[in-house]
Amino acid sequence: MPITKEMGTDADLVENTPRLNSRDSAALKDIMKKRLTECGWRKDIEQMIRQTIQEHGVGTLTSDQLAEKIVPHARALVPDVICKEMMIRVHNALGSSQPAEKK
Repeated sequence: MPITKEMGTDADLVENTPRLNSRDSAALKDIMKKRLTECGWRKDIEQMIRQTIQEHGVGTLTSDQLAEKIVPHARALVPDVICKEMMIRVHNALGSSQPAEKK
């Protein structure tokens, strides 16, 4: 899969971006997984993967090719309400993980 700025590989951007601690990151991943399962997104994507494998054959499709076909559709299908909720949660987690400013 090609590396793009969308995937967060811009070196300058990474150096200047605050990072989540591992506990916050794990908690956010758990919440995201739960929300996507609750709304049926995960089930839809699993079905999309199965269908793509059936269409192309198990032996003819690499995992990279499968990801190339599925990931753009999967990202587009994430409900806006979940995207907004997660953006707020990430923003709050980043704000709380930053050291207090000295006055």
